[in-house]
Amino acid sequence: MSAPIKILSYGGGLDSFAMLLDAIARGEKPALAVFADVGDPEGKDPGEWPGTYKHIREVVMPLCAAHGIEFVWIDTRQLPIRGERSLFAYFENMKLMPGRMSRLCTSAAKVERIADYLNARFPGVRLEVWIGFEAGEEKRADRDPHAAGRGKGLRTNRFPLAERGLCRCRCEALVRASGHPVPRKSACVYCPFGTRGDFQTFARELPEHFARTEALEANCRSTKSGRRVLFSGSATNARTLRDWAERPYTPRAMGCPVCGAETRATKATACGYLDDAPGAA
Repeated sequence: MSAPIKILSYGGGLDSFAMLLDAIARGEKPALAVFADVGDPEGKDPGEWPGTYKHIREVVMPLCAAHGIEFVWIDTRQLPIRGERSLFAYFENMKLMPGRMSRLCTSAAKVERIADYLNARFPGVRLEVWIGFEAGEEKRADRDPHAAGRGKGLRTNRFPLAERGLCRCRCEALVRASGHPVPRKSACVYCPFGTRGDFQTFARELPEHFARTEALEANCRSTKSGRRVLFSGSATNARTLRDWAERPYTPRAMGCPVCGAETRATKATACGYLDDAPGAA
């Protein structure tokens, strides 16, 4: 039986980049890296942070080319997001809000489209797909339907960061040591997991897209119980997006459960990297 083709599912952020660098360093390179863009090709709708696209174009794609790794950028001209030109357009037209519970964003914009692409390109071929779950996310990996021992098809998912004990802190250290600029965590600019600091950056640096996101919140359907869904929560005393985002924000320091390092949540950089210069401390 032939060996499976190794595919790196490239999310666009720190974990994916660390996974790529680690693979190159240890000499086990994937055949290709696949990135599914949540935005529209013309950039009219809110999508990933501009710094994410910048890092992919300026750092990741040249690095892949230098090491013979094909980089595939899936956009909505190839594979629409449930018929729409962007994930944001899908939420807008359905009058829905992105939420923390359903993970609809990941399934609709990333997982489904990458699976469709791989099934079409590699019919009947065994695939080993690398997913950037960190050390400390082993339970999440164990629940994955394609994890080793669970999947029944030709695809098996693998989790190199978890295998190698690379938590987020260690991923960041790996990237810094490589001399490459550190990318922020991949996320939509309107991600419900974003901090208040992220939304403050969003409002300041991308005001037109922030206004679209305010309108998305205002036009969202109510819940079955009649509650209005807001980025700050669905409770009756929750604040609207702008009111919530304009409140003072202080990044929180949190201890890493894997390596014990104390890390601090950072504000997003919309148009640059987490570090603007390679090797920044």
